[in-house]
Amino acid sequence: MDTGSSSALLLRSDIPSPEDCKLAEILDFFGIPWTALTISEANEDNVASLTASHPRFSILTSAPCLAEALQPCKAGTFPAWLATAASVFVYGFQAAGTCRALLRQITGDPEADIRGIDAWPISVSVTDAFRGMCGPMSALRIQLEAGAADAALVIRDGGELQSIVGTPDGHLFAGFAYSGVRFFVDASLAMVDIRERAATYFDVRKRFAGAVPIVMYLKWSFRDVCWTTSETNACLIIDDPPLRPRYGFLDFGELLQLANKQTFATTIAFIPWNWQRTDRETVAAFRQNSGKLSVCVHGCDHTRGEFAARSADLLDRKLKTARSRMQSLLNETALDHENVMVFPQGAFSPEAVSALKRNGFVAAVNTEVAPADDASNETILADLWSVAIARYGGFSIYTRRYIDHGIENFAFDGILGKPCFVVGHHDLFQDHGSKLAEFIRQLASLRWKLCWRTLGDAVCRSYCIRRDGATMIVKMFAEQLRIENTEAMTRRIQVVKQEPQVVSLKDVTVNQEVVAYEYMDGCLRVIVDIPPGRTADVRCIYHEQPDAFPEPESVSYRLGVTVRRYLSELRDNYGYLFRFRV
Repeated sequence: MDTGSSSALLLRSDIPSPEDCKLAEILDFFGIPWTALTISEANEDNVASLTASHPRFSILTSAPCLAEALQPCKAGTFPAWLATAASVFVYGFQAAGTCRALLRQITGDPEADIRGIDAWPISVSVTDAFRGMCGPMSALRIQLEAGAADAALVIRDGGELQSIVGTPDGHLFAGFAYSGVRFFVDASLAMVDIRERAATYFDVRKRFAGAVPIVMYLKWSFRDVCWTTSETNACLIIDDPPLRPRYGFLDFGELLQLANKQTFATTIAFIPWNWQRTDRETVAAFRQNSGKLSVCVHGCDHTRGEFAARSADLLDRKLKTARSRMQSLLNETALDHENVMVFPQGAFSPEAVSALKRNGFVAAVNTEVAPADDASNETILADLWSVAIARYGGFSIYTRRYIDHGIENFAFDGILGKPCFVVGHHDLFQDHGSKLAEFIRQLASLRWKLCWRTLGDAVCRSYCIRRDGATMIVKMFAEQLRIENTEAMTRRIQVVKQEPQVVSLKDVTVNQEVVAYEYMDGCLRVIVDIPPGRTADVRCIYHEQPDAFPEPESVSYRLGVTVRRYLSELRDNYGYLFRFRV
């Protein structure tokens, strides 16, 4: 049985290159233990001592470094320290004689070559024969935009060669065994820098090289030690509609029929201003189908940039007003809401994220990944690869995608361990939701364990896990974690959560009982024992600002909000219909 590696050897020069440093950052991000091995140290004695406590190791290196390390070897032979590795990952095949010679040396193909990519866009195919590595990206065909890939490797087909990601001109990523060594070669010239600032979502169609192959390899090779997820939680989020039978193209009866037919769950991002404008039968349908339909909080008045504000007092007033309205909705209709915020127009400030935390929200879900003010943007690429962005005050912002982001981006998110949150507006249901239904079918066809849940439940169940001996370590993101023990014996877990604002923490509870916790290196740590067949509900409770009656808005402001809301509904109910009919 092919077991995973327990550590990585990063073969590099005496002075680490920028690519070495980027690769080390990626290894750290996934929680993979690694040790640097310089070319001068690459011998049996040094490798044996470095891997004494990790007998199953894999080597990661650039083509120029490996070429230098193998220089003393005869053709067709490799040193014992290389053959001892479970596998060897090689990237950075520059268009130079040394890299070409290395490719021919490790493949045994005297005509192997490195070919630049000149024609754009290009179509690449992911194999369906290596699902353990390719996961939900298996069998996908992806059209890459200009600059998304560097080069292709031309290797003669043989019994040991497996194309993992291929193009008509060669391989972007391939695996093979030669002279007893298992190699994985990546045509990427460089690794992505996961520390770089990010202003928008990650798109594999634009940044394939240096990202997709290394992530595939690491999640497969180090599957027993890296951070992983047991399932992919999914939810369809529809922004804006009030709870009435129809809104634009959206018919709630049709939505429920489609959800029952294709077994998905939907959460309405509900504008609190609309709390009095609901239909009794529509609300009853939500209550009766609580596992498939729910509402969360979508701003307050849904004015432009209302949560891009920087004033803590203003943000607290907005949130208290929103919570008061949602409580009134509960009191009037018995329909509860999920304590998750979706920012209007995606606009938020770092201060708004902190305000959500102290006002009792468990998470935010958003399409935009960076604050509205560019000057306050601290989001980096690593945040986009994480289950959720926890950059701002340790409060998690889960990201979501539109259908036109492409199935390949949803699939790559699945490899990373991110939840599958699909967002749309009422126009997603044009032609009775045929486009949505087809996309849901595409998601269902991917090689993953997709679990449709309402948004609040999906958020609480989206976390990372890894084993440390007999203890399971669980990385918590939202302010509430829900984890089940499906095993036949009591399961001990250690919950860890990034918490830069520990002074604001009031209590940590497990199944509503206050428990002790440790705080170390900016993280909370809680030990939880879960009996067989039981669920642990872990919550972080923060000191909230004293409740105060929100200051009344001016007449002109309230009139402006009313006009905006009615005009928006007029546009959605009639403007779109007219545009699509002419």
